[in-house]
Amino acid sequence: MPSPTAGRPTPLTIGLPDGRRLGLTRYGDPAHRPVVFHHGFGSSGLELPDDAALLARLQLQILAPDRPGVGQSSVYRRLTFPSFADDVAAMLEALEIRGPVGVMGWSVGGVHALALAARHPARVAAGQLLSTCLPLGEPAAYRHLSPLWKFLRWGQIGFPWLNRTTFLWLSRQWRRHPDRTIDWFIRLMFSEEARVTTHFRALLRDAAVAGFAHHGRGVYDDAQAWCRPPGFRIEDVRAPVRLWHGDADGVWAPGNIPYLARRLGHAPVRLLPGQGHMLYLENWKAIVEEMAELLGAAT
Repeated sequence: MPSPTAGRPTPLTIGLPDGRRLGLTRYGDPAHRPVVFHHGFGSSGLELPDDAALLARLQLQILAPDRPGVGQSSVYRRLTFPSFADDVAAMLEALEIRGPVGVMGWSVGGVHALALAARHPARVAAGQLLSTCLPLGEPAAYRHLSPLWKFLRWGQIGFPWLNRTTFLWLSRQWRRHPDRTIDWFIRLMFSEEARVTTHFRALLRDAAVAGFAHHGRGVYDDAQAWCRPPGFRIEDVRAPVRLWHGDADGVWAPGNIPYLARRLGHAPVRLLPGQGHMLYLENWKAIVEEMAELLGAAT
């Protein structure tokens, strides 16, 4: 394990109680208040802006674990939202972080952030959901999904071999032709997502290469977990939560975000005009400043 530093992002690997490895990236000074960041689908903990000066000013460190089968994290064949919440709790123990932490989640990472807060409430002081999704396999949430997302869940559950083959093929493209592959994805994106991804192209390219490690197994298992019953109740989240969403989000339209906010005790929603699914990248400073305020209020 590399020695902790207060400068550049530091890759770490820890051992989990069952013998698996958990890889993560630490941003900031290990002496500062910890925040756990849950990455998006098909990505990794490398997807964060590197702003050491901002974190130093706010006295925060960001711990961005890679889910099983991503980056340096071992594959886990029956990944669930609760199982990864337990992995993160074990990570905090291994890093000797005893008190409650902040938690963030982008896209499907928002559901993983909710699972951590619901399953380990003493571990979470405050949360932020950034362009978050709903758990596709929860019957109550399913009724609020768009026809497209219902169709995608049906395909993932009904034809798992096709999805496994697709993610295997994509893993090869990311490994062999990363620049060509991200350019291909940018051409398929909605305009706002394409604009931001182009600006942060190298960052998101490298995050995706790590995301599709292990022959795409982690992406497939993450999709399967997302489509199964979530294994936790959103209403069990007790920490204060804030939601950030763009009204031009082409991946997850904002229509059901008020529904999610109601289930979180009418959590405040910051709806940003003209912004899309990648809003966390362009609003990172304001997001991290809000987290510092939330943690300050919690203590």
